Amino acid sequence: MIKRSQNFIDVDKMNRLQFLLLIVILICLVILMRLFYLQVIKKDYYSIKADAQRFMVNDIQPKRGEIFLDSTNNTEYPLAINRTYLKLYAIPNLITEDPLKMSQDLAKILDMDLETIYYRLSKEDDIYEPIKSKLTDEEIEKINQLNYQGLDFVKETYRYYPDGMTSSHIIGFVGYQNDELVGNYGLEGYWEKELKGQSANFTSEKDVHGNYITIGETDGNKEVINGQDLYLTIDQAIQHFSCDELKKSVESYGALGGSVIVLNPQSGDILAMCNYPEFDPNNYSQVEDINFYNNTSIFSAYEPGSVFKAITMSTALDLDLVSPETTYFDTGAYEVEDYTIKNSDLEAHGEQSMVQVLDESLNTGAAWVSEKIGRERFKNYVESFGFGQKTGIELNTEVAGNISNLDKSGRVYLATISYGQGITMTPLQLIMAFGSLANGGYLYQPRIIKKIVYPNGKIEENQPKLIGKVISDRAAKQISAMLVSVIESGHATLAKVDGYYLGGKTGTAQIAQGGKYSSENTNHTFVGFGPAKNPKFVILTKLNSPQRAWAALTAAPLFAKISKFILDYYKISPER
Repeated sequence: MIKRSQNFIDVDKMNRLQFLLLIVILICLVILMRLFYLQVIKKDYYSIKADAQRFMVNDIQPKRGEIFLDSTNNTEYPLAINRTYLKLYAIPNLITEDPLKMSQDLAKILDMDLETIYYRLSKEDDIYEPIKSKLTDEEIEKINQLNYQGLDFVKETYRYYPDGMTSSHIIGFVGYQNDELVGNYGLEGYWEKELKGQSANFTSEKDVHGNYITIGETDGNKEVINGQDLYLTIDQAIQHFSCDELKKSVESYGALGGSVIVLNPQSGDILAMCNYPEFDPNNYSQVEDINFYNNTSIFSAYEPGSVFKAITMSTALDLDLVSPETTYFDTGAYEVEDYTIKNSDLEAHGEQSMVQVLDESLNTGAAWVSEKIGRERFKNYVESFGFGQKTGIELNTEVAGNISNLDKSGRVYLATISYGQGITMTPLQLIMAFGSLANGGYLYQPRIIKKIVYPNGKIEENQPKLIGKVISDRAAKQISAMLVSVIESGHATLAKVDGYYLGGKTGTAQIAQGGKYSSENTNHTFVGFGPAKNPKFVILTKLNSPQRAWAALTAAPLFAKISKFILDYYKISPER
């Protein structure tokens, strides 16, 4: 009996040992499988995680390229520069004073909400709470006088626009998109990649507290490249005067807005470009309407009205279909298919020359000329003048306009387009076309970038770009003389500047609303150049819905004021 019991005990003990051994084996297998999972399958994941604990990645942001006006006296006038500001932040776990009292003092200095500041200062275990950016010198001085523990400053770089609103539509602004500063509109948007440059980063070891170890291993993976600087063709004096006068005219005539462009017709250089209403790029969010950001000189295509008659007439002159002395008989109405075209004054003028068609701005005369040209030829010339396509100016948000009515076979479309209805264009397209009338028939691409300066000091000159010859020298001289007559003895006598011969044309265009033309709202345009024999400038003035009847009373006087300033500024001697 005793032996049996001993054997039973031995067997029972053996079973327990085997069971324990099995458990141990199973545990080892689990451990091995776990190690295999961690060290083989999840190797990359944990290597990255370990590196994240050991290393820190430091981003190095490039210096954003700046924008200047290039001056003839070797001085640079800044339009967009980088400025360093101080930002106030709190370290709540170092604050020794009463957070409420600190909040009250800071709220008074910073003109901020008390509850917002108190909420941030009251986070006891927090090590960083931003309070306010872009501090003024006065704010910094007052905060330092408080001598509170747990407050500190950090440097931040922001875009600053010294010219304020004056050149806002040319420059655009830098704003946040998905927590990243990005150029928007104007040059800032169009040249974003070149202005921004290329950032870089380097990896360095850090200690257990997250501090950078200067003697540890470091590795840089990319070179930082600063942005390119841009120098513009804009003339500061002409820009400021034009923008000031535009604002005065908009307010004086009760217009909804307006535009002014000044062009050098011999090169295509943009000397000034203004739109009103404008915005402050330093405080770009403070606008009543985001449409204020749009550069209407290139963004808003419109029907120009009678100013387009100069394009119609120059086409017929170039084709030798008419001369300035060619006449037609004006009955006050011109029948086209089932439509009757009338003059804006609703009068019949009898026998009229082509000079008088422009002087008196006769719709019937323009329609008569367009019939001689024909749809196909007229379309070809309209395209050659640059309409229906973007000019290629290096600014954001340019549109092409619409000349699709020239694809329609109805004669009425050709007739109405001849005097600027049924066709849309931007002010920039219109002034570039007039530039070709003034300079002998040559169409240039508008140039606003004069040169680019790279971070390494390399300078790239942006040369004027000739697109082509649109009309002959003969036709250009003829249309130029006819446009001088418009100012001397036609509708636009208020565009005169004593002592000089200037040429130009008015345009008073009804605004299409709800599928028909408004009888009350009109756009007023004047485009002119001078001096007539050797033009140094072309000016476009445009007013949106002014409270006056005709462009000759609004846009033409604005042209005269800017012309007088430029003639004096350039020291051009009087011609008579």
